[in-house]
Amino acid sequence: MTAFDLLLILMVLATVAGIAAALAAFAFHRRVFALRSLAVIVGAWVVYLGIGTAIALMTPQHIMSLGEDRCFDEMCFAVMGWNRIPSTNAGKAFYLVDVRISNHSRGRVQREIGRKGVLIDRGGRVYEVSTQGMHALSPANGAPFPGLDAEVAPGQTLETKLVFELRDDVDYPGFALGSSLALNPARIMLGDEDHFLHWPTVVPLD
Repeated sequence: MTAFDLLLILMVLATVAGIAAALAAFAFHRRVFALRSLAVIVGAWVVYLGIGTAIALMTPQHIMSLGEDRCFDEMCFAVMGWNRIPSTNAGKAFYLVDVRISNHSRGRVQREIGRKGVLIDRGGRVYEVSTQGMHALSPANGAPFPGLDAEVAPGQTLETKLVFELRDDVDYPGFALGSSLALNPARIMLGDEDHFLHWPTVVPLD
């Protein structure tokens, strides 16, 4: 856990406490105190989000290489290779991305809940995994490829494959780690590469 993680946790806890205090003040007819408490909360979040926005806009995009791990605490992900083959749909192609998932914990099975892979082109358009492609290119025994949120034993790795279908004219596709969680704290965390105003960290597939 980083200092920025702790700061966000403190911001949330302070907000909850401040709102509770403001509601109690309203209940006891202390309107001025309640309004001041809410104003402090709003002001603190404006400053926090403003600093986060400035950092996100000034920080360059992180470009990763094949085999380079991107870690979230003790769970790490690396693109080990990729391949492009013609699709059954005219004017499109399948991108097969090989991903290694590693659990660097020494004591327990872990998983990255909500973790998923996407492709992003030069214009910022996002492409989700192709369900049709995953079924068409699944192993011969019919077992599906594990997802990026699969459980991995401590000290072990898991190899999986993600399949995307893109038009032939898509420019500069890159693989990025996304999240399917509705509430992802990283989207507003100071200095985080997954901040909603920062260009995603990618592994170029070119």
